[in-house]
Amino acid sequence: MVNISDSITNYLNCLNLRSEKPSYRYLEQICHAHLNTFPFENISKLLSFSNHNRNVELPSLELFVQNFKEHNYGGTCYTLNANLMTLLKGLGFECYHVMLGKEHMGIIVNIDEERFYVDCGATAPFFKPVRFESDFENISPFGTDKVYILPEEPQRKRYKYVRYINGKQSGKTWHFHSRMEANVRDFDEVIERSYKPTAPFMTILRCQLYQTGKQRSVSLVNNKFGIRYSSGETKVKVLSSLEEIQEILSEEFRLLKLPITKAIEVLKTLNVDIFEDKIK
Repeated sequence: MVNISDSITNYLNCLNLRSEKPSYRYLEQICHAHLNTFPFENISKLLSFSNHNRNVELPSLELFVQNFKEHNYGGTCYTLNANLMTLLKGLGFECYHVMLGKEHMGIIVNIDEERFYVDCGATAPFFKPVRFESDFENISPFGTDKVYILPEEPQRKRYKYVRYINGKQSGKTWHFHSRMEANVRDFDEVIERSYKPTAPFMTILRCQLYQTGKQRSVSLVNNKFGIRYSSGETKVKVLSSLEEIQEILSEEFRLLKLPITKAIEVLKTLNVDIFEDKIK
């Protein structure tokens, strides 16, 4: 058994998990807890952009945990998956990053000579590791939200990531090579581009969290609050004030510490009004 550092223990405490020997079952527990604990949000990104004069740097594992405790931060894909892999390595898992579509950061975990795809940074329902090499009909579903890791040239270790919501493709098709290991530095250029004022998560307010205990996912996109249930039912409410947004984040997300007011102020400096009716 590997020696567990205090920072890894603190991370596990956030997930309400204990240290265990690496296994598929334990990895599934981590994935499920991660999606139910750390929000996918760009509030921390907007404040990082503002506070650090556009200096791009991912938080260390220690800072990631501290930020969650003090501000309820999670992050976007790079912050979430980079720190998740640091956690996995600290627990003794054999794993490495892969780059999907030349922009997204995923994780490959090797357990007993079988590779699994892991991803807690895409708002997608990856509640368990994906057996993409042995199960070509695998699916990661939550209601009408379904994600597939499909073979393109499996003999050459080439696969693709495709997501469908309500039967329609959502987002891009991401292609990747499952044995082409990447490190965090390989993402420097794409991370830097993600901080440009016109980048997707610099022109919007975004927060999403799974609450599988309630069989639902909650989402905030600008001033629209959405709930997606595992049954497939969805509800959307338009919020008309900052106070309503704060109330939703507190009562529905249970993220009482998110500095939403500051994030909205940063968006204003970027000429983004979250109360304009642009998101349909």
